Amino acid sequence: MKIVILGGGSAGVMFANRMRKEFSEDEVEITVVERSEKHIYQPAFTLLLFDLEDPKNLVRPTKDLFDEGINLITDEATKIDPQNNKVTTAKHGELSYDYLVIATGAKLDYSEPEGMKEGLDKGENVFNFYTMDGALKLRDALKKFEGGTIVSTFAQMPIKCPAAPIKFILMAEDTMRILGKRDKCKFILTTPMPAAFSRPPYMHALNSIFTKRGIEVKANFTPSEVDYGKGLMKDFGGKEANFDLLSITPPHTGEIVIENSEGVGDAAGWVSCDKNHMVNKNFLNIYGIGDATDFPTSKTASGARKQAKVLTERFKQIIRGEEPTATYDGEIICPILTRYKRVMFANFNYTESLSPALESYINWVLKVHMLRPLYFNLMLNGLM
Repeated sequence: MKIVILGGGSAGVMFANRMRKEFSEDEVEITVVERSEKHIYQPAFTLLLFDLEDPKNLVRPTKDLFDEGINLITDEATKIDPQNNKVTTAKHGELSYDYLVIATGAKLDYSEPEGMKEGLDKGENVFNFYTMDGALKLRDALKKFEGGTIVSTFAQMPIKCPAAPIKFILMAEDTMRILGKRDKCKFILTTPMPAAFSRPPYMHALNSIFTKRGIEVKANFTPSEVDYGKGLMKDFGGKEANFDLLSITPPHTGEIVIENSEGVGDAAGWVSCDKNHMVNKNFLNIYGIGDATDFPTSKTASGARKQAKVLTERFKQIIRGEEPTATYDGEIICPILTRYKRVMFANFNYTESLSPALESYINWVLKVHMLRPLYFNLMLNGLM
């Protein structure tokens, strides 16, 4: 059996290594197509902002992440031909497969809102921490910030880790408090959703935190324009938010290869999949995993880890000639930094919340000090 995996990010690595541990090379041939030679631990970008991580700890060579017996091709997939079970790549021609697993992730779309890209390029009062470079620039801007209005926003859903803009504004407020600058600052979170966080009980707990700490929340705010010169952001309904420092998360889309491949995904480039079985809605030998999919849950590495485990179980059943029954229930775990030495874990699936909405120091230790080593040493290896 030939399995081709498009994407060597968190989801692709976790799934490939789990499969390699389950099956010999004679049983399953595994090929991964990944364009980047470097793998970056993105969940730590919010830690970088507040000097809780060092950039050099976050990067590994992609080739070092895979178990022996996995064929890594450093290239980019340009088109999928699901009728003929082939993938076209930019440099290595066509690859054939028996099963295709799409783990191409999500990318940032800088085309909107109007003026955002110009503000980010200027780099004076508009920032984005969803890249390493952007996180470092915002970190440096926060260190120099002496007072004014800090706004955290995201343009639209879905995005990777929807709680990240919340973490930023909460930690920025606590940082300014610690530095004795809190009375010189105003803090605003804008969200295109009806509330800062959509799932109870975390929604209610966070609403209470925002109120107690004087952080304004502008709900149902979808940015339409960013004017970095005036320090003004507008939304489609006519609402406005003034800023001296703006952290904005651009819209996310799927990769262009999905748009180029008829029947595989939707217009935004997300792979169309059954949310429980992870199989493509049009092609039974194509699966989606991680941020690339249209699953109605948050795009996080914790979700990819759960999905990799379930998908491996499904392939074990398929290879044994059985009907696959393993299902993904939508579970993710989202650590929300609320202030220094306190983190709230939001753990939920498609239907229910699985953890209480509690801030704790133990959660802080897990998030800040333990998750990165666990990620590189156990999660990516398929051992956790």
